[in-house]
Amino acid sequence: MNLNYTNMYRVRYAHDVLTKDIPKLKSAHLMKQFLKEMDNIKQNPNVGKMLTGPLKGKRSVRINVQHRVFYTFDNVEVVVENQLYKGTVSVLQAFGHDFN
Repeated sequence: MNLNYTNMYRVRYAHDVLTKDIPKLKSAHLMKQFLKEMDNIKQNPNVGKMLTGPLKGKRSVRINVQHRVFYTFDNVEVVVENQLYKGTVSVLQAFGHDFN
């Protein structure tokens, strides 16, 4: 099997991100900003602010003043469809200011 190595992280989205948050981002005309931040996160998940307290272990980046992307990541290499990724980013929430 020939593997293609990518210098990026794969992204997995929580069910609520796909079914609730992304439609809200689209209706608020924030998809362009969201996708820009996701591109940055895929290349370097350390770009997000490391959260503390009850949110320890999570990171966030701002889409705008009102909304943030909350996520975690690992550095475990993973192969998906002959593509070798550096690790996995798990997007937990993508709409709202506080993590629910």
